Amino acid sequence: DYDYDHDDEQLVQEIQQQLQSHNSNQMEMIEQMVNRKYELELWREEIQHLKNY
Repeated sequence: DYDYDHDDEQLVQEIQQQLQSHNSNQMEMIEQMVNRKYELELWREEIQHLKNY
């Protein structure tokens, strides 16, 4: 029988905290990437536009 002891509880909490902070960092990174992708798309459209002239 496996006893669920306090150390495990603490470990689980630590891991969850790590995950949360990791996730928020990841979200920021993803937002930045999305913004840059958007900028790139705009530039691409600009260039297409200029080429068509």
